[in-house]
Amino acid sequence: MLEFLQTGKALYVLAAVCGLGVVTRWLTRNLYKRLIKETDNMSLTKNKNLRTFKQKTENNYQMNQGIPKIKPYLERQMYDFRFMGMTLNGWNTFSNQMTLLCFLAGGAAAFGAYWYRTDPYYIVLYGSMGILAGLFTILVDHGAGVGDKKQQLFTALDNYLENTLIYRLDQERDETQAISGPHMETRENIRSIYPVAAGTAAGQAEEPEKQENVRGKQRNRTERMKNQLKAESQARRQNSSSSDEASGIAGNQNMAQEMARSGSGPSEMEGSIRDVDYLKKSLEQIAASRERGRTAKQQEDWLKDLNPDELKLIGEILHEYLT
Repeated sequence: MLEFLQTGKALYVLAAVCGLGVVTRWLTRNLYKRLIKETDNMSLTKNKNLRTFKQKTENNYQMNQGIPKIKPYLERQMYDFRFMGMTLNGWNTFSNQMTLLCFLAGGAAAFGAYWYRTDPYYIVLYGSMGILAGLFTILVDHGAGVGDKKQQLFTALDNYLENTLIYRLDQERDETQAISGPHMETRENIRSIYPVAAGTAAGQAEEPEKQENVRGKQRNRTERMKNQLKAESQARRQNSSSSDEASGIAGNQNMAQEMARSGSGPSEMEGSIRDVDYLKKSLEQIAASRERGRTAKQQEDWLKDLNPDELKLIGEILHEYLT
């Protein structure tokens, strides 16, 4: 190690590190410069990175129906630009590491010279050369303007995406939709609309069934009332007692009131009211017919009370009157 320091071979190491840093900076600058030049005519570019970038953009646009935010997408795609298996960002990082390595190598050589008790000349030499090599790489970095070239490439690609590629893809999509017809609803919209339509259709299908059920109940109730009235009228015709008639009428009224109270629900109230009115009218008619039947029956009873001679006399009088 002492011989390595005293012979000055450490200077060659510092020079190699400094030269490597300078070369990587100029290489990165030229790569960005070439890409910027290729963006002037993206349709005929031969650069592999730009052709891959263009194809990925078209695929993402078609899959996602657009690119909402151009800037994050473009920055992400620029990280994938490669040269000799390393990304452009990696080349720039490597050149910055060479700058730090120049300072570190110069300091390590100066410390080694001091440790082995060499001439102070070597200590100052290695320390100063390490500092100068690092400053030189920084100067080259500012002259190359790698950061500016990167920003220029970003601006050129952003301009190409927004004003050329995406604009053309938008025009093609509009033309396709105009040819294919009206725009179809997306799957999410269909899912959000379908339950409402299904519920409306189900409600419309259930309304006629409910109305039909209510009408059927009303018809059955009316038929039962009619049958009951007929049975009661026949029973009253056979029974001539006034007390039975009164009890029958009261029974009919109670039955009407009970059937009117049996309706439970706002949909059956109107039918119950109509049934009660119908029952009242029927009972009034039955009562009137009963009164007429009672008068005729009284007349028949009066004729039964006459003896045969009186009946014979009445018959002769009627015969003479009719002839």
